[in-house]
Amino acid sequence: MNKLEALFLEIKKDKQSRKISTATITQLYGVSRRGPRVIYTVNLWLEKYELIMEPNYASANAYHHVQIKLRPTIGINSEIKKPKYSEAIPRVGIIKSSDLNDSETGEFKLVTVRKEMPIEEVVSLMLYHNFSQIPILSSKKDVYGLVSWKSIGRALALGKTCKTVVDCFEPIETINYDEPLFKAIKIVLEKEVILVRDIKNEISGIVTATDIGQQFLILSEPFLLIEQIENSIRIILNDKLTYEDINKVLDLTKIEKEIKHLSDLTFGHYVRIFENEDLFRKIDLKIDRVLLRKMLTDVNKIRNEVMHFSPEEMNEDDLAQLRRIQRFIQQIMENI
Repeated sequence: MNKLEALFLEIKKDKQSRKISTATITQLYGVSRRGPRVIYTVNLWLEKYELIMEPNYASANAYHHVQIKLRPTIGINSEIKKPKYSEAIPRVGIIKSSDLNDSETGEFKLVTVRKEMPIEEVVSLMLYHNFSQIPILSSKKDVYGLVSWKSIGRALALGKTCKTVVDCFEPIETINYDEPLFKAIKIVLEKEVILVRDIKNEISGIVTATDIGQQFLILSEPFLLIEQIENSIRIILNDKLTYEDINKVLDLTKIEKEIKHLSDLTFGHYVRIFENEDLFRKIDLKIDRVLLRKMLTDVNKIRNEVMHFSPEEMNEDDLAQLRRIQRFIQQIMENI
């Protein structure tokens, strides 16, 4: 039995809820990051053992915790809310700043101010923390607005007297932690900053345009590296092999689509081409064939995971390997 499934069985038997980090859930499953297959299986096991996970595994912040507990039973006057379904797509909750609660103590780490606070104190806080803005909260659930360098400057330009926060604030929009990332992007680009609400409808964090940019770099770099490697391989193979050469290795008659160009082949096909000693000699690369084959096999394995668009950042070891291979292939390209 899988370690994670065994944990679910244990929780079911003990009838005791368990708080566990999102990363530990993934590690117990036996993988380095979440993907559609992993999320689907975890949800199946939760259903099997009549458990629920809050927040749900697909949208839980990768840096924080989830609560696993027994599914509520139906009483005479009870009403059960069905957990909101969340498919395996990137959501706001994957951004680290979307949940600034301390994962161990539960302490609220988001810096906030109240509307009665003197503006000199707010300015001092922004300078000290190097912030462009600070949210104005009455409580964890009640948002009054936002005070920022822009809102202060606007108020002063209009001749207002800024003595307290309430004299120079602006509205701020809030979204839920499980809001699709791509939908949230439009809001963030328009508003520049938004606040995030957690499963309890409490403010858990803040997301800025900078956070969005950093997250897209995290998500897009593996795609860009793989694309560069794949395009480089096509250039290396360009005009080096005949249709008959490739057919000896791949048996193109068994491939469903018609092969007219190198781009019609899969990355797995490229690996098999470089595995063949005769074809490798014909390609005429002055490098070790076994090493190159291993590199391309590694890329193919990582590529298969990446193309499922896992909703969180890639394992650092895999990303470092992609960078090394891309650099290695680029050096080959410069000498052919």
